[in-house]
Amino acid sequence: MYSSKLVDIFYRLSKSQLRGLRKFVCSPYHNKREDVIALFELLYKTPLENRVALRKEKAFPKIFGKKKYSSDQMDYTMSFLFKVIEQFLVYENAVENKINVQIALMEEYRKLGLSKHYRQALVAAERYQQKSPLRDIYHHKKALAIELDYCTFLSVQQRNTSKNLQEVNTKLDLYFLSQKLKMACVALAHETVYKQKYDLGLLDVVLPYIEQAPELLEYPAISLYYYYYRATTLDGEEAEADFQKFKTIFLASLEAFDHGELEDLYTFALNYCVRKVNLGQNEYREELFQLYEAGLELKILIDDGKLNQFKFNNITKLALHLGKIDWTEQFIEEYKPFVEPQYHETYVHNAYSMLYFAQEKYEETMIRLQQVDYKELFITMDAKVLLMKVYYQLDEYDVLESFINSFKVFLRRKEILAYHQEIYKNFIRMMQKLINLPPFNKKAREKLYKEIEGTQKLLEKKWLLEQLK
Repeated sequence: MYSSKLVDIFYRLSKSQLRGLRKFVCSPYHNKREDVIALFELLYKTPLENRVALRKEKAFPKIFGKKKYSSDQMDYTMSFLFKVIEQFLVYENAVENKINVQIALMEEYRKLGLSKHYRQALVAAERYQQKSPLRDIYHHKKALAIELDYCTFLSVQQRNTSKNLQEVNTKLDLYFLSQKLKMACVALAHETVYKQKYDLGLLDVVLPYIEQAPELLEYPAISLYYYYYRATTLDGEEAEADFQKFKTIFLASLEAFDHGELEDLYTFALNYCVRKVNLGQNEYREELFQLYEAGLELKILIDDGKLNQFKFNNITKLALHLGKIDWTEQFIEEYKPFVEPQYHETYVHNAYSMLYFAQEKYEETMIRLQQVDYKELFITMDAKVLLMKVYYQLDEYDVLESFINSFKVFLRRKEILAYHQEIYKNFIRMMQKLINLPPFNKKAREKLYKEIEGTQKLLEKKWLLEQLK
């Protein structure tokens, strides 16, 4: 049972969701099976770490008493509870938003032909929509849903009068444009990392349309994705200007987006800066760090009491690169409890390994690296780079040469990487030149310094240059 779909979904629910689910499971309207209630209570009281208690053989007598063990009967009960949980999630999603409830009521009253009730629900839906501070993509989606249902209502009730067709088309444009631009940005971000090209369809029509109707940029769900897409696809001062517009609107629109979309936009901003840094534009490092600090202060980075493991790793790495060692140590101690349990050990050990290296505690660095789980691709890459630096600092050149050769083989096998391939290959190439550099050849040292300085797609440029100094 430990590896079942039931356990996967059950232990992902929040405490408040579990309390709601308990009432849902115990309601005769949703569930009439006592064994399902008993299984729920068992899971509710059993921590996920207790694998023994979550074995079907161990759980069976706690649910069915002295009955003879039956794997099939246990599977049936697990399946029933799983279906009840799915129903609960759908129900919770439907009723948690007042606007969604009113839209659903509008549809039902329309079907029943209750005009007075329908108009009351319509007024309530529009009132909730106006009072809500949200102006994200889903705000436009709900506004469109209200207008579409009202259009259907008018078609039945008032066949010979004008409809709200202009309102429908306006709301449809706002929703379509915001959603289309967002998906274009998502596709662009994916293309940047993986060797995948997407046909963006009508985007070539959408961008000029927005340029001819600048009033559309007053809607943050449109302007943010529009400026981000331009910043990512253009070059030079124009791209920089669009990114600054994106950042300004983003920081002024924090209340206009729910946490999920706010996090997406924030991630776009981070990725933009990261890519600039990877291309050698080091002035973006401090800007990236400021974004991270703002994200921590505003709780954008904390979602349901959790900090994404990749961001935890990236913040640690960046802060250390900027020489903020004390800040990093405090950050790791304060935020490591927020890393999800399944990632906690690997990412916390990796963070400490980077911190200890910055503190020149090389033996402690290697001890921490030995405890990292190398199933995570980018953690593996980071750990390999750090280990190369440790070997260099300890003058273990023979070991380093052997390790470099194995790293080359590793990179050749990872075909999913795009610009990361070049970044890591350039680092390996510079490391080889560094260890093969004649110790007293000043011209060769100066030549390598200039080569490193002039290479854009290069990891650890600052560290490499420091070794030459």
